[in-house]
Amino acid sequence: MPLLTNPNGGPQGPGPAVMAERPEEALSPRLNWMSVIRLLEKQKRTVLGIWLVGTLAAAFWIVRLPSIYKAETLIMVESQKIPEKLVTATVNAELQDRVASLSQQILSVGRLEQLINRFGLYREDRVKITAQELIDEMRRDISIKVEKGWAKNQPGAIRVSYAAPHPDVAAAVANQIGAFFVEENSKARESQAKGTSAFLEERMQEARKRLEEQEAQLSEYKIRNSGELPEQKDAILSTLQRLQVELQGSQDAINRTQQQRMILENAVTSAAASQTELARMAEDLTLPMAEAPAAGAAALPAVTATGRKRSEVLAEELDALLRRYTDAHPDVVALKEEWERVKRAEERDARLAAEAERVERERLARGEKPLRRPSPELTQLMLREKERVAGLKAQLEAVSRELRQREQERGGVLAQIALYQQRLDSLPVREQEMAALTRDYQITKLNYESLLDKNLAAEMASDMERRQKAERFVIIDKARLPERPERPKRLLLTLVASLASLGMGLMAALMRELNRNVVLGEWEMPSQVPVLGRIPPIRLEAIESSEMEV
Repeated sequence: MPLLTNPNGGPQGPGPAVMAERPEEALSPRLNWMSVIRLLEKQKRTVLGIWLVGTLAAAFWIVRLPSIYKAETLIMVESQKIPEKLVTATVNAELQDRVASLSQQILSVGRLEQLINRFGLYREDRVKITAQELIDEMRRDISIKVEKGWAKNQPGAIRVSYAAPHPDVAAAVANQIGAFFVEENSKARESQAKGTSAFLEERMQEARKRLEEQEAQLSEYKIRNSGELPEQKDAILSTLQRLQVELQGSQDAINRTQQQRMILENAVTSAAASQTELARMAEDLTLPMAEAPAAGAAALPAVTATGRKRSEVLAEELDALLRRYTDAHPDVVALKEEWERVKRAEERDARLAAEAERVERERLARGEKPLRRPSPELTQLMLREKERVAGLKAQLEAVSRELRQREQERGGVLAQIALYQQRLDSLPVREQEMAALTRDYQITKLNYESLLDKNLAAEMASDMERRQKAERFVIIDKARLPERPERPKRLLLTLVASLASLGMGLMAALMRELNRNVVLGEWEMPSQVPVLGRIPPIRLEAIESSEMEV
């Protein structure tokens, strides 16, 4: 059975127990909250000493830490003042991306060195660390935080802060960094807008040049192949139909004219034979001139059957042709020559008749016999037959001229039909060529119009950026002089150091008790092990040593 001893003795409480059995029969003790209380009671001086010493040392060190003041500048991202339906901004990067890009520019080595030299920052650290380490330290002291806007898809704000040992320096540097953000954002947006506008302008000029070249090619092709273009197909078919009708009409007119000419040729042949027979008869049937009732009848100008002069009839026909054709038309020229010839013949016959009448009067005055001439009836018949033959020949000549004209017109119509038929046959080839030219032209035109619209929009956006009407950064709250240091948190650090010292004291007390290899009370023994009693402490070292061995 185990026998427990109480090193402190007396009834004040249970003491550490020592196993009375042999070592091989020892059992492992169980620790619980009563063991902790007993440990604190026994090692309270050790715990309190370590706690107080550690707390005082940490407080002394914390008090000597330098105070760091933090100043903050608030930059608001102001939305575009002009509605986006009217003018669309060309700078559409996310706020996070823009702030990241601007931060790289503002936190560059050159810009930070300017700030360090301007405000005399880190004077004590310059002799201890390198320039790059100094830049890294300043970057750690600068804080840039982006805040989202309350509304969806709306920009928010940027908080820029700087920590420094002096409050005035912290505020000045924070305000300067905020000013850098506003300035660099304006420059970056304007530069990006100008770059976009310049790029679109260059692309638009290239598209315009290509469009002009294709327009010139298309125009030259249309001029070169005028009359054979696909859009002229309806006109070609309509013209062919009209020419077919004209050809049919011309052929019918030629047929009628040929029939009329055959009739007139037969009539001329018959009239010529009749005129020859009358001339033979006139040689046999002649009368003296004195006996003739009209002495000058044979010399009178030829007249038509209606009693009109032949020149008057030809003049009327010439007037009719002039109403249809010009003076240079072959029929007009021929009929005018015929009229002039007949006119001259009539004038000549009139002169001859007057001369014959004068000679007849002179012969009668001298008492000579009158000249012989045909009878008036035969003369009148011969005149009529002569006039009929001349009229038929004139009609035959006119019909012949008309026939030649009709044949020329028919040849012209056939030539035009062949030409338009050739154009119609060339339409499929021209349609393919036009499709290729038009397709490239339309694509280039649409590309140019699109670039033109985009360029105009980019120019408006660039002007909007230049006038500060687009989205921009505005400092709404400048950094103020901080009244309290931002760090170190002395009270918190002192509390943490005190708790750490307390923990160290408890750990030291626990280690001391564990090194003694004793139990703190019977509650640490297993429940099946009975406790027989307590042994008070004996101060004699030898006896205590022997008891411990037991």
